[in-house]
Order: sequence, then structure tokens, then C-alpha cells
Amino acid sequence: MSNSNPPCVNLYFCPLSSSLIKSEIAATIRSWLPQDEIDKVDRYIQQTAKVQGLMVRGYLRALLSHHGKLQPDEWQFEYGEKGKPRLTQAQFERTGIDFNLSHSGDWLLLAIHQQPVEDKIPSTLDLGVDIERCRTSTNIHSILNHYFSEPETAALLALPNELQRDRFFDLWALKESYIKAKGLGLALSLKSFGFDLSTMEQRILALKSSEHTKFGQLKSGFSQQMVFKQGVALQLFSSKTEVMVAATNDTLVEEAANWHCALGHLDDDYRFAISVKGLSCQHKPIEYDAEIASINDVVKAMA
Repeated sequence: MSNSNPPCVNLYFCPLSSSLIKSEIAATIRSWLPQDEIDKVDRYIQQTAKVQGLMVRGYLRALLSHHGKLQPDEWQFEYGEKGKPRLTQAQFERTGIDFNLSHSGDWLLLAIHQQPVEDKIPSTLDLGVDIERCRTSTNIHSILNHYFSEPETAALLALPNELQRDRFFDLWALKESYIKAKGLGLALSLKSFGFDLSTMEQRILALKSSEHTKFGQLKSGFSQQMVFKQGVALQLFSSKTEVMVAATNDTLVEEAANWHCALGHLDDDYRFAISVKGLSCQHKPIEYDAEIASINDVVKAMA
């Protein structure tokens, strides 16, 4: 990667409402898919789930083709031991693309980072994203003791009651993004790491859209200027019982310092998080490019 430009991660926020997709667009997406992916979509019982499963695959293939020199039906994927998707090694070396995706409710979040491949074989990133809908029915306090580190729990409980639910889902999104970046699933103890939000720097992330996507048509609370917090500190602990070991263990501190973690709010209900390791962010901040993607637009662009 050139030293003159900071690394950039592209974030695509993709509506998943089944009412948005046109029948001819759905047919085009199905034509892109190999039989095993068609079978996965068709196994969903509810029609809404089938349509959303098709939309997720359509967004992924179309937006990968926006970055890489392959047609949507040419992308090939392989999966880590815990199911994390990635490009096959041959396609990764050809395109330099790392990606990760997450969906919740009516939104899909897709993160894409592309490295130049002209001079050398690209190195793989640890990249994970999560998007979460803030649910009022979740009993957050019953979850804290099982899945949150002691410093995370203490900081959350020190907040006024009316702020605790928002903090819970902020931390949950961050923890999910880190787990997905590591590709270990729940084999990674949720108490073996945590996040310190006191270090983060608040910025504004501009959310672009195509001329066909009107922000006024989206739900209340949605804004083209998103609050985006970078510099969230990752803490790594040696065991579930020795949570403060990270403060004196140089190896854990150094490992945590190599991670870049960020948190944002898409609207009043949805927040998202990114965890990435492998980008040169010590001297230059990572740049983010955020965009609303319409399923009809991105598929038509590939026609």
C-alpha cells in the first residue's frame, strides 16, 4: 500500500426490506448463484427470509464486482473453521479484496477493503463488522455477568439507568465485530476481551446515496451525517478470572494496540461496529467511505 494514502474501508448500508426488490432483479440475482447457494435460499420457510437471503447474496456479489474485475456470477467463496466467509485464495490474490458482512432486521452492512496487487501478493486482514438493532425486550443485566468483562460491566453500571441499554448494544456490536474479525465464533470467550469507550474520538461520517435513494423516504432518525467514534480501545485479558492482567502483560497490550475499532449509529435503532487488524493505522488514521446501496441500483449497474 502506498505510503501517501491512508488505508480506506468501504462501508455499504443495504436495506433488506423485501418490498424494495423488483421481480426482474430477483431473477437476475438467482442467475448469478451456484446451485448450492440457491438451495440455501430456497430452504428458508418464510418468504420474507427467502427474499432477504437472496438480497444479501445479490448485494455481496454486485458490490464485490464494483471493486474487483470479476462478474457477479464469477465470485467464489470459502469458509473458515467457524464459518467466516472469504474469497478463495486465487481470487484474493487477484483482487486484494477482504470483506465482512452482518445483517440485523432490515439492514445489511458490508465492509470491503481492497489492497493494490500490482507489485506483490496482498496480505490478509482480520476484518469484522456487526450491525445491531437496539431491542427494548432484551434483559441486558442477565447477560452482563456471563458475557462482559469486569471493566465493561463496571463502566456500564456506572451510567445512569436511561443510558445503560444504549451502552450495552454499543458494546455488543463491538464484541461481535471483534469475534467476526478473529473468525473464531463463540470458541472465543467473550470475557477474554473488552472495550474501553473512554478513549474514543467522536467524528461525523457522511453517508452518501445514489440519486435514486431518497433519505426522506427512510425512517425517522436517519441522517446523512452519522455520529462515528474511532479510537475505541481494545483490552485483552489472559483469563476470565484475571481480568486486569492486560494492564501489565506487554504481549497482550501490544496485540491490542494493533487493532483499530470503531463504533457508529446508523439511526435511532441501529448501531454498527468495525474491528480490523492488519492495516497500517499507527501513523495515519483509517478512512471510511460510507454509502447507502439500493438492491435495484447495484444489480442494474452490473447488467
